[in-house]
Amino acid sequence: MLFVQLLGVTSFHVAITWWDDTVAEEMKILVKDHGVNSFKHFMAYKNAIMATDDILVASFTKCLELGAIPTVHAENGELVYHLQNKLMAEGMTGPEAHPLSRPSSVEGEAANRAISIANTLGAPIYLVHVSTEEAVDAIRYAKDHGQTVFGEVLAGHLTVDDSVYQNPDWATAAAHVMSPPFRPKHHQDALWKGVQGGTLQTTATDHCAFCAEQKAMGQDNFTQIPNGTAGVEERMMVLWEKGVNEGKITMNEFVALTSTNTAKIFNMYPNKGCIRVGADADLVIWNPAATKTLSAKTHHSKIEHSIFEGMEIHGVPETTICNGKLAWHDNVLIAESGDGQYIDRPTYAPYYESLRKRKELNQPKAVTR
Repeated sequence: MLFVQLLGVTSFHVAITWWDDTVAEEMKILVKDHGVNSFKHFMAYKNAIMATDDILVASFTKCLELGAIPTVHAENGELVYHLQNKLMAEGMTGPEAHPLSRPSSVEGEAANRAISIANTLGAPIYLVHVSTEEAVDAIRYAKDHGQTVFGEVLAGHLTVDDSVYQNPDWATAAAHVMSPPFRPKHHQDALWKGVQGGTLQTTATDHCAFCAEQKAMGQDNFTQIPNGTAGVEERMMVLWEKGVNEGKITMNEFVALTSTNTAKIFNMYPNKGCIRVGADADLVIWNPAATKTLSAKTHHSKIEHSIFEGMEIHGVPETTICNGKLAWHDNVLIAESGDGQYIDRPTYAPYYESLRKRKELNQPKAVTR
């Protein structure tokens, strides 16, 4: 087993990438002995980690049995694979082909399919990094019809559009390759409406940083460009600038989107996600008057590009307190290795009670003949 010295509070989703009886047993062990209460499923990445429908059905069923929540990366992997091969055959080898191989329809289809599977089984579901109007519509429709569905959006998808893939500099365009890709601007409008209306309850980053040398592995084949960008450091600042400062969300909604809602969905509330006696003292002290220009020259990720390059920020985190101990202050990292901790997350979040009651009220009855 790998042991690491943590700087901050950490917990994990565990990915389900194949299925047999040993996987089911290991899920049980992870829940019981290691505080895992969520399992992630990639509906994309054919011939690698893609979870097919039979895996989704089996894993969602096991999650329901264990009181855990399944999460999904919603893209139709078969369609992505087909479009990648088609584009390569047509000579489209650069980063500009990446969004063409993953159009919004492949996310919309996968989101609908995952939600339908969860609904049929009576399981909750959490969709990670929602990036399209179609997926927002699917979540909204399901929620309007009483299904327990949660949606997450990235700061990047709220603010960066697909024009970045047309950059004449290959390295800059490749630096923005992630999945789902950045979308045309009308999808950003739909995402903001999803945030404002409660369809999307959390914000994240999908932080997966690759340096220019690593991105260059796909120089002649866009399908080989490592997928991922950075964003952990910038997430809250971007959401404050583009959300609160532009009047799209309130300060209270900002807190819910960046903290409270996540704590509730993943059953860490009220130890996390609120300020009260007895809660863990994980706090960010925000200075709304401070300014900052986001740039790869000043960020702390060891990569050469920032997807938020040049963005002017008005409102920054001034101090971070982790479990009652000063971790960051005035642009200086104070936390040391070992200051952090791994968080056990209990199963059966409160929404499981409503799922139980629905099941009881809708039990099938055999017909006596």
